[in-house]
Amino acid sequence: MENFKKLIDSLSVEEMVGQILCYDIYDKDDEKEVEAILRKIKPGGIFIGSPMTQEKIARYVAIVNEVTKAPCIVANDILNGPGDVIPGEDSFTTAMGRAAACCPEKATQAARLTAKRCRQYGYHWAFGPCVDLAINKNCPLANIGAYSDDPDVVIKNAGAWNKGLLENGYLMPTLKHYPGEGSDDRNGHFCTTINRLPKDEWYATYGRVYKTLIDEGCPSVMVGHISLPWAEETENENDALPGTLSYNVMTKILKEELGFKGCIVSDAMSMIGAASMMPLDKLAIAFVKGGGDVVLFPEPSDYDLLIEAVKNGEISMERLRDAVARLFFLKDKARLFEDQAKVLAEISVTQEEVRALADDLVDRSITFVRDRQNILPLKLSKGAKILMVNMLQPFWNQPPRGDEFAPMKEEFEARGYQVTYLDNPKHKEIKAIMDEYETIIISCPFHPGNYHGGSLRVGWNNIMTFWRGYILQHPKLVFVSFGDPFKLYEFPYLKTYVNAYMNGADVQRSAVRVLLGEKPAVGKNPVSLKGFFEREI
Repeated sequence: MENFKKLIDSLSVEEMVGQILCYDIYDKDDEKEVEAILRKIKPGGIFIGSPMTQEKIARYVAIVNEVTKAPCIVANDILNGPGDVIPGEDSFTTAMGRAAACCPEKATQAARLTAKRCRQYGYHWAFGPCVDLAINKNCPLANIGAYSDDPDVVIKNAGAWNKGLLENGYLMPTLKHYPGEGSDDRNGHFCTTINRLPKDEWYATYGRVYKTLIDEGCPSVMVGHISLPWAEETENENDALPGTLSYNVMTKILKEELGFKGCIVSDAMSMIGAASMMPLDKLAIAFVKGGGDVVLFPEPSDYDLLIEAVKNGEISMERLRDAVARLFFLKDKARLFEDQAKVLAEISVTQEEVRALADDLVDRSITFVRDRQNILPLKLSKGAKILMVNMLQPFWNQPPRGDEFAPMKEEFEARGYQVTYLDNPKHKEIKAIMDEYETIIISCPFHPGNYHGGSLRVGWNNIMTFWRGYILQHPKLVFVSFGDPFKLYEFPYLKTYVNAYMNGADVQRSAVRVLLGEKPAVGKNPVSLKGFFEREI
């Protein structure tokens, strides 16, 4: 931190406050309005909130760098690969999918390629990996975004991913969501969620994950809108502050007890998990006072409010300087103080490299969880008729498009099979035609990124496919979960069940390869579902 003393000494209070703000910018935003904000605030970083061209990102960065004394850092939720932020490019399945693939060396290589490609495009800071624990099957956030319900599996896999990101300083990883998502069955976007693990159990699980990965050199942590009641010593757990507003959670535990010396970024302060807990004009101030270093998605008024809080002594100059120094430490790790043309000239990566490794990891992740009729891999006659049944739900009030599983259909048809494709069919429709088909494949894509947000539970719209149990009588019925790995809890009567851990054209194609035995089914369960299946890694 001492390396930046001279630079920090040259900054005014206004410039220091600007540094600890990370504004979200969207492609739809008016460019002139964005430029005016950037020139006024002189932010330390920007978050690209939607797919944006490389050229447009570079223009915004150039504006910031023109008016600031420290280089702008560009962030996004890069969790699984370049496809998270670069249109038309590939990703390396989900965290849970990579854990199921049981190949940490390949995960490190995937992260290395991710860092190279994303840095080329203009990103420096990844808000990932997610190191939550999927200990509650009904948690709508951890789920496939988590590696496992086992701290050791999380440490091994997240550590492998961090190693690849950090290797050349191209993309900085961020551990999230501290102090730990996964025990509550609610969504921190909607309310403050609660990590209910007792103190000793928290230190043995979440605390151990963070301590180990911090010691391995991860330079940033995202604190979530998650409370840790034992740390606040409140009688009512609902009164406990979320981590984003808690001095105990951020400073006493993370910085002092776990020894974190890097940069703490908030989760988006627009979320109800933070915004509901105190007046809006106090949120950013409470975060910084509590030990936070970078405010993500600040309110337009937060810049002036933070300046006032520093000048009237509510936030000490020592705390402000410390926050800026921690951000500069991160920027230095990201090599932003170096000649960027030279950094970019080092990088060599192709989309073909990314695609080949992405396909390999997805193939390795597909997990045959239950095969009670011994029908996997499928042995189908030449030209067999396949009935594809797709369980779909509206997303963002948009009805299903009708082509969600077209890639899977195309893969079967390319092999000479005859495919009938039905979205949310009712039981009588299935009864009338099911005997014509050699196999029925039910595809269920529900996961945290495409469902209601507050729950992953199944509703009436989907259960009517199973009504009266007609479909269950078919001798070759295969259920594939392209997302939530716990769907056996909803459908305990399924005899053949497969987990694919995410949805997308590449995963659908991979599922066909593995279902037909063209690639071996080597994926292992990274989570357990008591009474249904056990963790295998």
